[in-house]
Amino acid sequence: MSESKLVEVVKPWVSSLRDDVETIKRVVESGDVDDDARKFAATALNYLVTRMDLVPDWEESIGVIDDVMVLRTCIALAQDHDVDDGLDSSTLVEVGRLGNQAAEIEELLGSELFARFRKFCARQSEEAVRGRSPEGILADEKQRGQLYEEVDDDLLRMPAATFADPKSVERQYLSYLKTKLEA
Repeated sequence: MSESKLVEVVKPWVSSLRDDVETIKRVVESGDVDDDARKFAATALNYLVTRMDLVPDWEESIGVIDDVMVLRTCIALAQDHDVDDGLDSSTLVEVGRLGNQAAEIEELLGSELFARFRKFCARQSEEAVRGRSPEGILADEKQRGQLYEEVDDDLLRMPAATFADPKSVERQYLSYLKTKLEA
C-alpha cells in the first residue's frame, strides 16, 4: 500500500514527540526568552493534555497527528517573537527545526486550511486547559510542574501510531480538520 505524503512527513514527528516536548519545556523554562514566545511554547504543551482537541487522542493513529502539528505551529508562532535569547545552541537548533516544519504543514494542508489551523493554534494561547492558561503556566511554577507531569503521563500512555493504511489515515485526518476548522 502506498504511503500518503502526510503520513510520510508526520511519522518521524510522531517518533520524536518526546524529545520535541523536552525542547519545548526548555523554551517555557527560559526566563530570558520573550514572554510571548514562551506563551506559545506553553500553549503547545497545554494542547497535549486537552481531551477534546481537533482530533481526539483516542482516534487510532490520527489522534497524535494534530498534536505534532500543533506543537510545530505554536513554535512557529513563538518564532514571531524573540525566542533566541537565553537558549543554548542545541535547543535553538531544535526550536528552528520545529518552527521550520510548520512550512511543511502548510504544504500538506494547503494555504487556506493551514491559515485556519494556524489561527486555531494562536487562539489556543488564550485558552485554559484543566484550569491552566498559558500565562498562568508561565507565572506559576506549580502549574508548570503539574502540566509537565500530565504531559509526561499522557506520552507514556499514548498508543503507538501504526499508520497501517496511510491513505485512509490521511483522508480521516483531513476530514476531521476541515470539519472542525470550518470558517
